[in-house]
Amino acid sequence: GMPMWAQTYNSGRGYYREETRSRSGEVCPAEGASMPCHVPEGQIGKIVEAIELGPKWLEEVLAIISLRDQVQKIREERGKVQEKLRRMAKAYMDGLFPDDEYHRQKRLLEMELEGLLVPEANAAEEAGKLVKDLPNLWAGANLTERHKLLMSMLDAIYVDARDEKRIVAVKPKPAFRPVFQVATTKEGSGVELLTSEPPESPPEARPCFWWRRGRVELPVQKNLPRTCYRLS
Repeated sequence: GMPMWAQTYNSGRGYYREETRSRSGEVCPAEGASMPCHVPEGQIGKIVEAIELGPKWLEEVLAIISLRDQVQKIREERGKVQEKLRRMAKAYMDGLFPDDEYHRQKRLLEMELEGLLVPEANAAEEAGKLVKDLPNLWAGANLTERHKLLMSMLDAIYVDARDEKRIVAVKPKPAFRPVFQVATTKEGSGVELLTSEPPESPPEARPCFWWRRGRVELPVQKNLPRTCYRLS
């Protein structure tokens, strides 16, 4: 549950390290562990490239956050206001509204439209749109841009730096959590998304989404030490 340190040598090789001295005497099960930076960076790339959202992802996300009915009601109300705007514009074109009155009424209806939103649903929808296009964005992004993409989506990446040298979990930001819950991974990618939470996971790791590549066993099965690399 603690951040790792990044260190680059004169050779240009970079490593993530668990620095016990930074813990003020706290014992860490991954004490002294390290892994080359390119290992988790390559793994997160494979995870990103494997993510898929189905055709009904938004409906599934809204069901998870219990806003589907509310969103449907807001959509109906927005439809009514948009119809009023359409009829009023036609009446204005027919000369039935003076300019000042038309613009006043139009602005009032536009303000009503602006208020007909469900913030949580809108945040989840925007998060889903980003995740849906993420593989393409990732493929064309440089290292700095990839860092920004991860910063916008994730609070932490958890790795086993001692034994398996791999990512074991990602912790999405709140708006992205329901999106990750309905995500699947491409067939043949070697990446498997496990949304069930291991019982011994530390409180700071919840809620996380756990990934398995190939035949590698999960940390919950081997009770491996975990270290958190916080994005910063």
